Amino acid sequence: MTNPITTPMTNPITTSISRTPRHRAAVVGTGHRARTFTHALAERPGHVVAALCDPSPTRMAFHNRLLAEAGEPAATQWEPDRFTEMLAQEGIDEVVVTTVDAEHDRYIVPALKAGCRVVTEKPMTVDADRCARILDTVRDTGNSLTVAFNYRFNPVHEKVRELLAHGAVGEVLSVHFEWLLDTRHGADYFRRWHREKDRSGGLMVHKSSHHFDLVNWWLADEPRDVFGYGRLGFYGRAAGERHGLRRDYDRAHGTDRAADDPFALDLSANDTLRALLRGARRGRPSDARRAVRPRRSRAPGRGGWRGTYGSAPHGDRT
Repeated sequence: MTNPITTPMTNPITTSISRTPRHRAAVVGTGHRARTFTHALAERPGHVVAALCDPSPTRMAFHNRLLAEAGEPAATQWEPDRFTEMLAQEGIDEVVVTTVDAEHDRYIVPALKAGCRVVTEKPMTVDADRCARILDTVRDTGNSLTVAFNYRFNPVHEKVRELLAHGAVGEVLSVHFEWLLDTRHGADYFRRWHREKDRSGGLMVHKSSHHFDLVNWWLADEPRDVFGYGRLGFYGRAAGERHGLRRDYDRAHGTDRAADDPFALDLSANDTLRALLRGARRGRPSDARRAVRPRRSRAPGRGGWRGTYGSAPHGDRT
């Protein structure tokens, strides 16, 4: 079966084919990861970021400042519940989806039905039912969906593909692939909304999708059957207590008890995070709750370190 979903051979933003003299793009989910797309679209001739969609006016204002710095006009700001209205009213041609993973289909499907070209962050979504819904929509509409796997743009990964394609190792009969996730990267995953399995699909879905994509790309092939298993071995409440790393505080920011926590995130040390997350508290009250509420671990496999920050449901994507 031919896969109707494209994955980028080259940068999906910089190689877009416009249906209009100036492509009108919308960025949905204006968190940290979305900056990459906002910058790229602002610098791309023939493109304009016409609309932003997010629950937080503060985060959307941050992205409008990025546009202003690039000499681009401000984008209109829209609530997520008005997404389809935004597509029609703003004449959107392209949609970039950088929301929480479990929300991807909520925007991909109506955007495809509206005739838009869609670029979504990986993973495409978090479970089989959502995958089927998206794939059915791609087939029914014939419209374009690209899943942005940035690991393909690593020169080393590109070289591996080139060597394999030219037969440097002969016929590939099996692949043994290991990827070690250090605590700096791993803790960052469990610090945020990713640790909630219903939002990210779990670490195996959110993170390993990179590596399955690399193997598929290198071999120009797809697996027939897939299975996986795992456990929460290092992160989570039980492990934190076992290793003496649990910290009892409600918020890392401004708390002395977080000073010796190796996994606490100091938002004040990063201008971008401070503007996107702490700054959201100065918006409407619901923004503050969504943007900086700490999420405590309740069950194995769904929690991280107590007292760290959770991100907004449509915002921070990294």
